[in-house]
Amino acid sequence: MIKKCDQYIQERTNSILDVIMSYARLEFNVQTEVSSNNDVFDSIAAGVNMLGEELENSVVTIKEKESLLKEVHHRVKNNLQIIASLMNLQAANSTDPVFLELVRECKNRIDSMSIIHEMLYQSKDLSNINSTTYIHHLILGLESSFCMSNVEVDFQLDIDHNIILEADRMIPIGLILNETISNSYKYAFPDRKGIIEISFTKENKLFVLVVKDNGIGLPENYDIDKNSSLGLQLIVTLAEQLDAELVWLRRDGLGFEFRFR
Repeated sequence: MIKKCDQYIQERTNSILDVIMSYARLEFNVQTEVSSNNDVFDSIAAGVNMLGEELENSVVTIKEKESLLKEVHHRVKNNLQIIASLMNLQAANSTDPVFLELVRECKNRIDSMSIIHEMLYQSKDLSNINSTTYIHHLILGLESSFCMSNVEVDFQLDIDHNIILEADRMIPIGLILNETISNSYKYAFPDRKGIIEISFTKENKLFVLVVKDNGIGLPENYDIDKNSSLGLQLIVTLAEQLDAELVWLRRDGLGFEFRFR
């Protein structure tokens, strides 16, 4: 009698555990048998079955939200690309170099944001961005944008592969990279090859982003605060948005160091 009781306990326990393990694998096509004995195992079995139904409903809801969020990122990316395409069409009808440069600047800024939404759309993680992958994509886009400028640039990268940030944090970082790299392409290397160094690391609890070129730099008497271009003003604004400490690096070229949490 005792052996039969032990066997019954073991069978019911194993049955319940098997179903729980199935739920852990997100397999909800099984349920625990509820007998007519009305014993403690039947109460547990009924509770497990109810838990399975609740989990299944939650998973369905989460998947629906993920699908909706993916669609949002996809539409944002498409809308940004439409804006960029319209700007290209407008530029095609103009020969004004000032206007064409303005269009390129705006398009590059749009692209820096569009890349993020494209990465989120293609990723299983719908809120975080890998900094290494993003920065590589951004650089490729800028190289393509400036390919007709006859400026040859080598990029030297030191990016911490473990830095993964939320999209709303990565967007200002992308815009900062766009402005600093574009600034180097346009002004740093007249008639010669150049180097742009980019490092993105973490020191204790601080993120440290450094973008520096080996170009001609700024004149010694140049007052950044009084003579900043729109691009430099935007860099300062984006640093404030990140709540970052900004340091101007003016030795052997021009660079920017951002420290933020």
